[in-house]
This record gives sequence, structure tokens and C-alpha cells, in this order.
Amino acid sequence: MARDEKIHIVIAESSPVLAAGFSQCMRRLPGINVNITEVKNPSDLETCVKADTPDILLVNPTFGGAFNPESIKDSASDSDFKIAAIEIVKLGKQVSALYDGVISVIDDIDTITAKIKSLCSTSKETSEEKENLSQREKEIISLVVKGLTNQEIADKLFLSIHTVITHRRNIARKLEIHSATGLTIYAIVNKIVDLSEIKL
Repeated sequence: MARDEKIHIVIAESSPVLAAGFSQCMRRLPGINVNITEVKNPSDLETCVKADTPDILLVNPTFGGAFNPESIKDSASDSDFKIAAIEIVKLGKQVSALYDGVISVIDDIDTITAKIKSLCSTSKETSEEKENLSQREKEIISLVVKGLTNQEIADKLFLSIHTVITHRRNIARKLEIHSATGLTIYAIVNKIVDLSEIKL
């Protein structure tokens, strides 16, 4: 992460005291340049992530009654952002597992800085990995995990079978995935295919 790179952080917290506290804290993190947006209710949050997807969403798990991380990612224009929980009281393992990270109200500045940098670097690696795949390669991954043979993929995409095999080699090299199972998991996690489209 470059020093002058600005990170867009959305803070979803209905308590003005907590929202202001986190907002001020994020602006003081050493070596991190941030743009902060505060939202007070779920409808404003949905509008916000649709209009300008953040790099990190910092949210109270009780926001709007019971916050659903998957639901907000589905409503975003770009779902490739990280969601960190604001921990006011100790969160259980099941709740923590729904989030990409947890930032506690008792964390010191160094701890928060490290957590924010970690969330940013993970997000960047994921997006770079996705960018490395061409649209054609994503199409081929989709067809492979749906169970089509190389010949069927070639026919469907009007390619030679040699071209399909070359694409598949490039995909395996870029992703370092060499099994159909691994490719299927990758395709589902990165929303290249929907689980319902795969023959089990």
C-alpha cells in the first residue's frame, strides 16, 4: 500500500459517540491516508455502497438490528471490499467468522493500524489476482466447472481445442490451481459461477 494512496472507509454505526470516535481514530492512523464516510442507518449504507464502494466497511454487528455482511455485499456495485466488525463487547466465534476482521474499541493505535493495513493488502491481492484473469479465461473457468469438455467449450466459444487447452494451462499457472475441485471452489468464492449452476 503506497503512503499517498487514499483508503475509503465507511463507518456504519448508529451511536454518534462511537461513530465520531472511530472516525477520529481512523484519521490519526500513522502512514495511512483515509477518506471517511459515516452512515447512521441501513438504507443510507445500502445507498452508500451502491454509489461508491468502499475499500473497508467498519460496522457494528448490531447495526440495523442484526447486520448481514453477505446481504450488503450483494447490494454493492462491486463486492470486492472488506467488512470489519466493530467489537464493543466480546464477539463469539460464529459472529467473528462472518467478517474479514474485527476492530475492538479497546485496540490501541498500533493494533488498529496493523489491522487496517492487513485488510487493505488482502483486498488488493484478491483484486489483482482477479485482474490477472482475462474475460475469456473467466468464461472458460465457468464452463469447466459446469462440466463441459474441452471440445464442448471450443464449440461453444467458437475456438480451436488447442486454444482452449492453452487457456486452461494459463489459468492453472496464474491461479496455481491444478484440480477441478480447486477450480470449482475458486469459481464459487469469486462469483464466476453460482452454486446452482454446478452439477454435483
